[in-house]
Amino acid sequence: MTERDARRGFLTRAVHAGEPADPLTGAVGVPIYQNATFAFQSSGEIDRFLDGDVPHFIYTRYGNPTVRCLEVKLADLEGAEDAMVAASGMAAISTAVFHLVAGGGHMVVSDTLYPIAREFFHDSIGDYGASATMVDATDLDSVRAAIAAETRGVYIETVSNPTLQVMDIPALAEIAHQAGIPLIVDNTFLSPALLRPLEHGADIVIHSATKYLSGHGNLLGGVIAGRRETIAAMRGRMEQLGGVLSPQNAWLLLNGVKTLPLRMAQHSTNALAVAEVMSRHPAVETVNYPGLPDHPGHARLGNMTGRRYSGMISLTLVDHARSRNVFLDALTIPLKAVSLGDVASLVWPFDEDGVIRLSVGIEDTEDLVTDIRRALDAAAAWLTERSTATVAT
Repeated sequence: MTERDARRGFLTRAVHAGEPADPLTGAVGVPIYQNATFAFQSSGEIDRFLDGDVPHFIYTRYGNPTVRCLEVKLADLEGAEDAMVAASGMAAISTAVFHLVAGGGHMVVSDTLYPIAREFFHDSIGDYGASATMVDATDLDSVRAAIAAETRGVYIETVSNPTLQVMDIPALAEIAHQAGIPLIVDNTFLSPALLRPLEHGADIVIHSATKYLSGHGNLLGGVIAGRRETIAAMRGRMEQLGGVLSPQNAWLLLNGVKTLPLRMAQHSTNALAVAEVMSRHPAVETVNYPGLPDHPGHARLGNMTGRRYSGMISLTLVDHARSRNVFLDALTIPLKAVSLGDVASLVWPFDEDGVIRLSVGIEDTEDLVTDIRRALDAAAAWLTERSTATVAT
């Protein structure tokens, strides 16, 4: 990022960073370079490239113009020296972790994670000669106690999926740095429009770009951002593992990211309005949303994000075993689907404990509030009817 670019606002950078007009045609916006291989003009050009004197694309697994423009944009938005993209969020996570634990290292990991990431650390990392200790990352003493001589990093989510615990990034960064290891932060739930973990002491930032960065549910992708030498080393491992992002998906992401700050503002506005309704409704047993004043992480997250809390809510209903499906089936706007961060609201029954995860979209606030209140009313009425019927018999 140039000094001039650093003075520009986030909205301007979201639109323009990494995207000059195409030098060949003048096209506005980066073209899709849907190519596997790239030709050289002469043997001398090949020699200069191999000597490191002249940059050149050679094969899309090693780099692609469309993909590189996306990486430049994302590095700019994260405030990172460099960034690399991957075929999915899990490709980004596994590449970063495999790089860190190469040779049999150990990770300290939050015990509240995206389920497949949790499975990776809990069930699979041992298959690769490494190990992980899962701890309550909101308990700083537990994190300190879990760090050992062979520990290569501390891994957390900024806001945990789906429990919405808020992590103390500066404190965790200090603990990690005292041990001489990096703090790795999955910032999928917030995106750089709301929080840039590197500014608060993190060393590596990861995203499932499938979610808020894309915003439209039309691709899979992942991101790793950090120091230039770290990204270069991880890029070499990615080239070996092969989990690269396609040019088509990179182009879709370039377009999705341009509206990221506008979308995140509406996600945050809508989610707060919905969470407030849920917090007062008799059908709701618990609601987790950091934007609510009684959430344990409310002040901490608000201080880092300018009091914007993104669009993720989790809740449980009263007598959830009986009321959950009534609530879900009464909804007419949120789609019953996995994933999150789309412009459309998505709702999913998350586990056997009755947790429902709601990814609040960018629809009209009043429409969402009305629809969710109506569904909660339906759940409450159904429970009342069942209770009355039980008493009557």
